[in-house]
Amino acid sequence: MLTRILICVVLGYSVGNVFAGEFRITPDSDLKPVLKQVTPGDVIVLANGTWTDPKLKFESLAGTSDQPIQIRAESPGEVVLTGAIEFRVSGSHVTVSGLSFVNPVGTSDVFDFRTKSSIHAHDCRVTDCSFAQTESGSSKESRWLNVYGTRNRVDHCYFAGKSNAGTTLVVWVAETPGSHRIDHNHFGPRPELGKNGGETIRIGTSDVSEFVSKTIVEENYFERCNGEAEIVSNKSCENTYRHNLFERCQGALTLRHGHRCLVDGNIFLGHQAKGTGGVRIIGSDHRVTNNYFEGLRGDAERAAICLMNGIPDGPLNGYAPVTNALIAHNTLIDCKVSMEIGVSPSKRVTVVPSECLIIHNVFLPGKWELFRVQNKPDRFNWIGNKCQADATRGADLVEMQRVEIKLTRAEDGILRPTSSKTLQSDQPCEVEMDIDGEPRKAHFAGCDDPGTTFTIRDLENTTGPIWRRPLKP
Repeated sequence: MLTRILICVVLGYSVGNVFAGEFRITPDSDLKPVLKQVTPGDVIVLANGTWTDPKLKFESLAGTSDQPIQIRAESPGEVVLTGAIEFRVSGSHVTVSGLSFVNPVGTSDVFDFRTKSSIHAHDCRVTDCSFAQTESGSSKESRWLNVYGTRNRVDHCYFAGKSNAGTTLVVWVAETPGSHRIDHNHFGPRPELGKNGGETIRIGTSDVSEFVSKTIVEENYFERCNGEAEIVSNKSCENTYRHNLFERCQGALTLRHGHRCLVDGNIFLGHQAKGTGGVRIIGSDHRVTNNYFEGLRGDAERAAICLMNGIPDGPLNGYAPVTNALIAHNTLIDCKVSMEIGVSPSKRVTVVPSECLIIHNVFLPGKWELFRVQNKPDRFNWIGNKCQADATRGADLVEMQRVEIKLTRAEDGILRPTSSKTLQSDQPCEVEMDIDGEPRKAHFAGCDDPGTTFTIRDLENTTGPIWRRPLKP
């Protein structure tokens, strides 16, 4: 123990309040000798202060599940990395925490879960960090966080203000499923970019869109993510998007490429803001269940639920036909267009959505259109859907029961049913759990089973870094 501490002192590192396995570095430190000393369970501490144009490469660190290697700020939020930032991590079981990335510039990406093209991170984590642009920066394309490797996690981080081209957070997909987790992050405001490349999250690219990723995106708060029409761009297979809150986001969660994805238990609140959307479906075997849509003002690709037309035998970067989608137990309230079907038909985009099951959804469009059909779908099965008794515009497209639906706004801010009689159906449920993750006790339409208790998910105040949250009185 003493030998390791003396080595650090001789090499010129500032070591204070040190215990076995802790290494304190400053912007002037040479990382290479430090990394040679690091073993499972050790901690690398970045000194408080502003680090300008830092180039930090933590390559092939080898922690374990019981003894991860930590790279952390001396004090959470007090280590500010700015300018031409290049932060790279590879190896296994490494946790990065407490850092603040502010006003990154340059063409290089900011944070990568790899140190070389062939040296990736596995079972690693970035948590309790902030990525923010607070002033005008470079107009050149870059990404803030790139996830490579397998089983990595991004949680309790804050991302806001990105104004240049390039997706905020990218998961890169390979032949081996990544099985990453993105959870409890606050994706704050992103201004409109005016062109493609303004996504908040992208999972995959068109050329690998048939690969399975199995990434989970859950319990995140998306606030005014207006970079472009695709808030989230799914470009791979078998990903899960559940229990996220989208508020005032002028775009949609877009299943752009890939198949067999699950979109479950999310809340989309438009607050009547222009262009706010819900879920856009492209590809086969997707499941869109238990979602709550209210006050959305988008249409076409930004309708509350959009099913695109497809290209027959099209290229990977085209529009795969929508087939065998399950759209079940969703609640749609006061949306400009609740469902838009066969969007963007053309001489090339000719395949209509087909063989989809639309079951046990609740529609309360108010003065707005219930359905808008650009191309008539083929072999849709409509079962047990309910709409408010006075709904007229588009309600005659399919057989649907018109009933009196009574709702009351609950503590969590969403409208929940106060009476179950009119929502009950004699058809079996296709979805076992409701929006709160409670087992459904009967056959009720809509996202919320009136026979269960509900869980308040305060994502506005429980996502992002702990040190950024306001102290509660």
